[in-house]
Amino acid sequence: MASLGQLTAGIAHEIKNPLNFVNNFAGLSVELLDELTETAAPAINALGEEKRAEIDETIAMLTGNLEKIAEHGRRADGIVKSMLEHSRGSSTERRSVDLNDLIDEALNLAYHGGRAQDQSFNITLERDYTAGTAPIELVPQDITRVCLNLFSNGFYAATKRQREGGDPNFKPTLRVSTRDLGDVVEVRIRDNGVGIPPEIKDKLFQPFFTTKPTGEGTGLGLSISYDIVTQEHGGTITVDSRVGEFTEFTFRLPRTHQTTMAEAAS
Repeated sequence: MASLGQLTAGIAHEIKNPLNFVNNFAGLSVELLDELTETAAPAINALGEEKRAEIDETIAMLTGNLEKIAEHGRRADGIVKSMLEHSRGSSTERRSVDLNDLIDEALNLAYHGGRAQDQSFNITLERDYTAGTAPIELVPQDITRVCLNLFSNGFYAATKRQREGGDPNFKPTLRVSTRDLGDVVEVRIRDNGVGIPPEIKDKLFQPFFTTKPTGEGTGLGLSISYDIVTQEHGGTITVDSRVGEFTEFTFRLPRTHQTTMAEAAS
């Protein structure tokens, strides 16, 4: 895991340099295009109506393209920052963060990680974040780790149903929602995958228990996630599922930090 973290950090740093150039030059090009349009305005106005329309359309297309480059550049930058933060490993430092932003960055990171492993991987992502949620104090790296574990499980379950179901109209889908409930903030992660049999639901958070074939899972992801949410942050995590239909994990984090059992013991 330490070697993987170092590799991830190295790749992220290598990506970050050319990405900075893309973002900087995209912003600079927008400014230059505005200046060029303003300087050339008298000459453009002297042209015929048809030529002016063509030039205006071309300028609008260029502006739109540059805005798209800048938008996706910012998104890529957020993914790289998440990779760097995640690669630093666990930290007990609590910070006040925007939970919606943290979850969305983790979701993008998980999706692109899945695509990097398998180019054929694809899944519909649905986001339902409560706007205006006040910042919450938590350990960002660890909650990111929880989200990555749950997203990865959702991806696996949904794509497995697609492979095994034989329904050409089935679309793997992962839905992520947040709710501000006052004293706590709630996060729900729901996939439309194969589901979990009732007889093993109570074992999901046990160390080394996994429903995946040998070699595809360690059985530690959910156990670690449970400890992070409950022992480290004093929250709760539950699961609801129906075989062949869905699985939904729900975790709640208290807004105000209280000393947990793990912290008291240390």
